[in-house]
Amino acid sequence: MTRFWGVGHKTAEHMHRMGIFTGADLRRCSLTHLQQEFGKMGHVFYDFARGIDERPVIASWERKSVSCEQTFEKDIYRRSAVVVALYHTVEELLRRLEKSGFEGRTLTLKVKFADFRQVTRSLTTQQVLRTKEQILSLSKQLMAEVTYDSAHPIRLMGLGVSHAAADDAGKDPTPEPTWKELELQFEPWEDEYD
Repeated sequence: MTRFWGVGHKTAEHMHRMGIFTGADLRRCSLTHLQQEFGKMGHVFYDFARGIDERPVIASWERKSVSCEQTFEKDIYRRSAVVVALYHTVEELLRRLEKSGFEGRTLTLKVKFADFRQVTRSLTTQQVLRTKEQILSLSKQLMAEVTYDSAHPIRLMGLGVSHAAADDAGKDPTPEPTWKELELQFEPWEDEYD
């Protein structure tokens, strides 16, 4: 029942106590009975069970990003395999950007490892990301920040473009400061005076 709009966990429990487990069960209930049990929402449930929905349809929406991702048949960890996969992901992203007409300035890389740990890295540029050269170059920079090896192979790779250029119309062109997550590795310290 929780697949119906407006039916959460508690409402579903209430319906189950009433013997309502499916849309067909709900359709067999009278409007009066549903209103007694659920108040105003009883009328909504009555209509939904009959395919009636009076809410306005919003036909347009504003795209905020375009992305793609690829799950590999076998986890990858060799640099050559990662570079090839990155190249193919860039190509797919470019196809999707062209098809959608979306223009954005932030590139985000998503990497999921075999143990399902996930990391993301992002860069925001002054220019709209349009060309393979731009996106591939930035993707390589972002991938250089990700640590992977045979003990931590990559299961999934994704790329996305966001920060729509249209959102910046009339705004100060100075980019907002961005935070980056860095992983630092330290070498064992040796005291030269020992």
